[in-house]
Amino acid sequence: MKSARIPKKLLRHLTLAFHLSAFFLSLTAHAARPFVTDDARIVDPGGCQIETFYKDQRTYSGSEFWFMPACTPKALGVEITAGGNRVEDQKNAVAQLKFLLKPLQTNGSGFAVSAGVYGASPYVNTIASFSTLNDRAVFHVNAGAIRDQDTDSLRNTWGLGLEALLWQPRVYGILETYGISSERQTYHYGLRFWIIPNRFQIDATHGTQGAFDNDPQRRFNSVGARILW
Repeated sequence: MKSARIPKKLLRHLTLAFHLSAFFLSLTAHAARPFVTDDARIVDPGGCQIETFYKDQRTYSGSEFWFMPACTPKALGVEITAGGNRVEDQKNAVAQLKFLLKPLQTNGSGFAVSAGVYGASPYVNTIASFSTLNDRAVFHVNAGAIRDQDTDSLRNTWGLGLEALLWQPRVYGILETYGISSERQTYHYGLRFWIIPNRFQIDATHGTQGAFDNDPQRRFNSVGARILW
C-alpha cells in the first residue's frame, strides 16, 4: 500500500486513527485494527499476525507509522507483541503481553488483561467484550493506567467501542470513544474490509479529539492493514 499517492483531501474523508498521547496509543495499539479500544481476543495459539497503519493529522507536521507483529506460542497461550512506531522523526519501541482470562463467546462475554511498556513507560489495561445478535454487534470496555515517565505521574486510560457486522463476512463498522486523564476524549469511526476472510484485512478511519469544538487541527485519518497466518 503506497499511502503517499492518496490525495490528502480524499484520505481525510475516508480515514482515521486516534489522537491521544503516544503513551495511550501504545496501550491500545494492539486492538484488532482499526480499533483503538482493545478487545478480549488474542491471536490463535501457534499463530501470528502483523498490524500496520499510517496516520495523518494536522496538529503536527509529518505523520505516524506503526508496525506491530504479534504471536501466541502454543506452549504459553499468551499473545506477545514486539514492535514500534515512527511519530514524525521520533522512533519508539513497544512490547506487550496479553492474557486471555475468558474467551469471548457468541452472545456472551470475554475478559483479558494486557501489560507492556512504551519506551520507558509501563502500562496495564483491563478488557471486557460483550457479544450480541450472534456476533453482529460486539461491545468493548477498557480501563487501565500508564506510568508517564516524562512527567513522573500515573495516568488513567479508558475506552468504549462497538464493532458491527455490516456485510457478512467481509465488512465491519467501528465506533468508539476513548481517553486519558488530563486529555480531551477522542471519538473515532471507520470501516474494515476482509480481502481474504480471517487472513488479510484493510481499513480506513476518521476521528477527532474533542468532538464538539469542531477544530480541524484535531481531526485525524488512518489507513491500515492486518495479516494473519
